Amino acid sequence: MTLERDMNTGQSRYDFLDWLRVIAIFVLLFFHTGMLFVGWGWHITNAETIPALQWPMDLAHRLRMPLLFVIAGAGMWYALQRRSAVAFAGERTLRLLVPAIAGMFLIVPPQVFVERVADGDWQGGYFAFFIERVLRFEPYPAGDFSWHHLWFIVYLFVYVLLLLPLMSWWRRAKPVLDAGPWLFALGLPLGINEALLKPLFPETHSLVNDWYTFNHYLMLTIFGFAMASARGVWDWLAANRFWSLGAALCITVGLLTAFAIGFVEHDSLADYLWANLFTWTWLLAFLGLGRQYLSFSNPLLAWSRDASYPVYILHQTVIIVIAYFVVQRPWTPWTKYGVVLIATLISCVLIYELVLRRSALTRLLFGIKGKPGERTLATARTAAS
Repeated sequence: MTLERDMNTGQSRYDFLDWLRVIAIFVLLFFHTGMLFVGWGWHITNAETIPALQWPMDLAHRLRMPLLFVIAGAGMWYALQRRSAVAFAGERTLRLLVPAIAGMFLIVPPQVFVERVADGDWQGGYFAFFIERVLRFEPYPAGDFSWHHLWFIVYLFVYVLLLLPLMSWWRRAKPVLDAGPWLFALGLPLGINEALLKPLFPETHSLVNDWYTFNHYLMLTIFGFAMASARGVWDWLAANRFWSLGAALCITVGLLTAFAIGFVEHDSLADYLWANLFTWTWLLAFLGLGRQYLSFSNPLLAWSRDASYPVYILHQTVIIVIAYFVVQRPWTPWTKYGVVLIATLISCVLIYELVLRRSALTRLLFGIKGKPGERTLATARTAAS
């Protein structure tokens, strides 16, 4: 979802937020490809792991989705500056709910099919599986109906419905927020939420009884909305980017050292609090660095604004289908990683370019704005100028 006009500054678009969103989705391709090789019990896995991936993956898990929710929250603020609450809800329904439902019938079932075949739980063809198993509507993992990675879209739509009264009031009341050091304190409620709720409600992405995760990303969405409404927040973060970066690096080194010497254990109270300070300081650093160095547009960004969302919807299914064949090959794990990653990126871009953006129906189902045929790499140059 692209970001809207800021009515306070007159700036038509904060390009750096679009860049950060595109980069975060691009990183997801690396992350979910890595899930094949870390032994964390994903939908399909390689027999031989890559131990060197485990720490980077663990750290990336704390950053990738939080950044997307903060940017989504900021996007809600900008969207509400130029349309009514009713129009905003309708637009988000088309952009979130419709792709989520379409994905649950078109995109996710092939993932579940490949997983069941790999586990020896299904021997027939895909269409028989879809009719006999998916259309039972029994929730995954006991059943075969799921939203899998589309949980991000489902949760975001629920947040829109829950927050709309608050966001509408905020727009009318226009509370005065000035950027300042208080922004760093927002990591504390994230840590408290995890410390209190994660032991009781482990992360499931099932929406029901997923209170730790639900509250975690709800707060991040609210933080993004509130920050976007604050006067001069992005410029303040840019001016203090090295303070944010320094704090993030110190917290990271301290946390990794504490784990290494046994001072902090995984899933402990100290881990929950420290890890969320890690998350939040890095997010502030990304936003500040992005504001300073990514406040520009070019043809690639103009194209990626439209392509990144359908690529997100597609990518995990493409990874799993390709990986099913690749993990059976007698190649080294790093070779398999590279093959799956490159093949996934190429496949997603081709599917978007050759299929999804070509018709009004597919554009609707995959949340692509505009008319069929818009925003090719060639025409994006004009859009970016």
